[in-house]
Amino acid sequence: MGKGQNQRGSGLNKSVAVTVGVAIIAGLGAPYWMGHQIERQYTGYLQQWENFDYIRVENLTYTRDWFQAQASYELTLEPEFAQAYQRFLTSQTALEFEGEPLRIVVNDRISHGPFMGALASLEGRAEASGWLFEQLVKWEEGAALSHYDAHVGFDRVVRGEWAPMEMALVAGPLLTDAGLDMRYAAEYLGGDFRFDPGSGEYRSTGRLGQARLEEPTAIHTFEGSTSSVVAAFPQGVLREITFRSDDAPMLAESRDFDQASDSRIEGQSVVIKLLFDEQGRFEHVTTHFEMQGFESEAPNLYLAMAGLDADFAASRQGQSSWYGQLDLALDGVSLREQGLPGLTAQSVSYGLGVEPESETQFQLTQLAATRDLRIQGMDEPIAFHFESSYGQLPRTEYDTLWSLINDAIDRFQLDDPEAVLPVFERMENAGEALVAGRSAFTLKPVTFSIGDADAAMTLEADLDLESFSALDQRRLLAPENRLDLSVNASALLLHKVARESLRQQYGGMISGNELEAMAKETVAEGLQPMLDLGVVRREDGDRYSLNLQLQDGRLLMNGEPGEWLLGQF
Repeated sequence: MGKGQNQRGSGLNKSVAVTVGVAIIAGLGAPYWMGHQIERQYTGYLQQWENFDYIRVENLTYTRDWFQAQASYELTLEPEFAQAYQRFLTSQTALEFEGEPLRIVVNDRISHGPFMGALASLEGRAEASGWLFEQLVKWEEGAALSHYDAHVGFDRVVRGEWAPMEMALVAGPLLTDAGLDMRYAAEYLGGDFRFDPGSGEYRSTGRLGQARLEEPTAIHTFEGSTSSVVAAFPQGVLREITFRSDDAPMLAESRDFDQASDSRIEGQSVVIKLLFDEQGRFEHVTTHFEMQGFESEAPNLYLAMAGLDADFAASRQGQSSWYGQLDLALDGVSLREQGLPGLTAQSVSYGLGVEPESETQFQLTQLAATRDLRIQGMDEPIAFHFESSYGQLPRTEYDTLWSLINDAIDRFQLDDPEAVLPVFERMENAGEALVAGRSAFTLKPVTFSIGDADAAMTLEADLDLESFSALDQRRLLAPENRLDLSVNASALLLHKVARESLRQQYGGMISGNELEAMAKETVAEGLQPMLDLGVVRREDGDRYSLNLQLQDGRLLMNGEPGEWLLGQF
């Protein structure tokens, strides 16, 4: 029995020894396996950067030990993109840059092992060079671009935090030579980031404390802001970048005592979204800008707004042609300028669009409107609404114009600005060809009012603009041309417009009955000849109307033959 117990004890000891041995081997081998996995993931992550058309990864080194690794690499702009960016800045600033725009050097210290609760952890540091951070601006004390700590989970997702830091940027030699001396100091409060290599999504947030920008004419102070960036690149192809920023109050104080100008913004936010096609080419942008509580005061000018909203969207179609829409809305506007009557407006809206109509044609659209516009000295508010479209324009000429714009950017040289003159001449010819053919034009609806007195107008036209501008009767009366113009206005509105024009003309030196009599006489002198000719008709309700139609080669004025009207011109 004792012998059997000894055998069982010996077998148990052997099992324990084997288990301990396996555990020791696994414990010693785990760091190697984890280190190998991390190296593969690290190089795979950089390979995704390489797939971008705008960025290159250079000078990658990776040295792996049993429990740690050291890695470094450099990010630069793709040469053609860098040259295009440099040419664009040169054309906009007249500054000449030397060398590469940007180079970011990244150094990472990586730890990996079986008892970390993750595949690995890393500490990193990024530094920037190139003319952006050496000639244009530069760090005041050679600070790093960023510091960060992160860990790689067993799900392969990278999660990390940006370290807080104090930073200060000053103008580089290019700006100081141009007289643009400046200093920017800010307290960066840190942030976090997340990268999922499986979905190809990168997210980052950051928080900024108080900041101060000093430049020759003003000092700008910022109470703080938050920002975020999301980038999506599934299968290593960049498809989307979204940037958002929300800013606390900002104040600008003038340093020029002769022309002091101070301003304040209670808050603002910006959202920018960029989309890319399957090859990673930029193809769409949307932007939303929102501002609250703007106020600016100068010796001769005061401007305030309760709020401002701006939306912009544009899409590339074909190789280089862009179509888009801009919408602008202002609320609670107040404007005072020395020597001019002040004004306020409840709201002001403006829109401008370029959009395709078909595979061969496109159109321009425009909107302008205001409500409760009050001008100093006027007793009643003004309101107007204006919408127009200009269509049936050839897309082939529009495509040519865009290709010439890109050609001009490529050819521009600071030391030889005349090199782009031939391109500008071709652009002028393309612009003339763009509007040379038939076009469709509409004004609908158009309304204008002062108080309760109002007017409305609509216009629809489909014609050859060269015939219309030349008033060539034979060409204008061609059967394919069409025009329909309708105007209806109250007599009271015409009287109010004349009265306000006279009041402004005489600088308020006439008023009362004298002003009313002069306005009445002005309207009568202007309307009577048109009433006599039948161009304008008097309607019930003390209103006036005008209707002009061109259709099937006939011109009708208020329903009557109107070809005689062309002879008046």
